[in-house]
Amino acid sequence: MRIATRRHLPAALLVLALAAPATAQEAARDWKPLASSLQPRTRIELDLEDGTHVDGTVLAHEGDLFVFSPKTRLPVAPWRIGYSEIRSLDVKQSGEGMKPGTKVLLGVGIGVGVFLLLAGIAAAMSY
Repeated sequence: MRIATRRHLPAALLVLALAAPATAQEAARDWKPLASSLQPRTRIELDLEDGTHVDGTVLAHEGDLFVFSPKTRLPVAPWRIGYSEIRSLDVKQSGEGMKPGTKVLLGVGIGVGVFLLLAGIAAAMSY
């Protein structure tokens, strides 16, 4: 009887865990307290209710809206976003990530280094 219980208990727990409703999903969060506390020139990453994902800078606050300058390749007019339109908001730390030019130069440097290493190995083997 004990062996059967040991075998069936994990399976029963797994079935119960899968059958239980998913309660880990976060309910709609009110982002107004966090968004309204952000200082101008703060870098943020936004996910909006319509599915838009955008990085940019907070410019100002206007009642139930905040003015946001999206980071785009071509300059665009600032967006006025209502606090109710925000699905998620992430404050980015300054200096986070590498710029594209840095990534390109790093890749070129690595490529040249590997080429020189392989050329040196080939030259050493030819002697």
